[in-house]
Amino acid sequence: MDNESLNLIAPPPEERLQSWLAEFYGKPVQIWRREKLRHRDLSFVERLWIVDGLPDTLIYKVVLPPWDIEQDLHERVLIPSICNSAQLYMTAHLGQHTAMFMEDLGAESLKGKGSAEIAARFGKELAKMHRAYSYRTDELLQIGVLPTLFPIDYEEFTASLSTTVQEWGLIGPSQHQEVVVLASKLAHKLAGEPISLVHGDLYAENLILRSDRLFIIDWSWFTLLGVPLMDLATVTMNHPKNGNFTAFADVITDAYCFESGRQLDDVKAMLPVARILSRLLFFHWLVERRQRGIIGTTVGPVDELIPQVIAELAGYATTF
Repeated sequence: MDNESLNLIAPPPEERLQSWLAEFYGKPVQIWRREKLRHRDLSFVERLWIVDGLPDTLIYKVVLPPWDIEQDLHERVLIPSICNSAQLYMTAHLGQHTAMFMEDLGAESLKGKGSAEIAARFGKELAKMHRAYSYRTDELLQIGVLPTLFPIDYEEFTASLSTTVQEWGLIGPSQHQEVVVLASKLAHKLAGEPISLVHGDLYAENLILRSDRLFIIDWSWFTLLGVPLMDLATVTMNHPKNGNFTAFADVITDAYCFESGRQLDDVKAMLPVARILSRLLFFHWLVERRQRGIIGTTVGPVDELIPQVIAELAGYATTF
């Protein structure tokens, strides 16, 4: 259940939705069924069933900044045949709202369903995607859509965030120093890792199985150019968003290493470090929200979560 401190986004008026659908289909259409998939402060998502329409179902997503980066990602960065993403059919705008009409890939996520065969296939496809985009790093930098976070940037990036939080009075000087030390250690550990496209929120609930094909959904603000091992780390960790798919963590990792030509023991040794990096990026998201005046998340108030995450990160600094 969404946290009560969230101010839920107000979707555009129904008549505006109808006009957008008429533009997309080339004629007025009727919605005969709709299913709300998400309603949060920065995003609203529905599945729409359309009478006599092709396609007969759509995903209708409305987002506010900074979540509107998803439009640029689909239009300028993502190649569906490589990253297994949904097709973006059309976008529209109303004030700060960005509306996206997207391919409906179904609701069969790997959070509640999986097998060793599917896990092995996913591990290979993830490695192929990371390899393909690693060849396009210079091109993606020139496009200027994606944020970047390379190991060389970790310490400065973290120090800036932590200084802001300290100025808010949410942490003290010692905690600030501890997270900066952690960032320095992460940078040292991950310095030799390749750079590629990183989904940034890659959990089993964002993996969809349709027929025999696997798709990755919810490319968003978390997507960046950085260390792709973070994707493997999040999808194989024990986390509620992974559900039962965690049982196949070793299968995914084995397949990923086989396809990427990496040593299994080396990758397994780096996964805990990459998971800490994912928590650092969650800290970044909390700071971003507070700077925008958003005081809640789906798991609690920001001002309570920030000190908790800082304490968690500071604790990691003594583990390596």
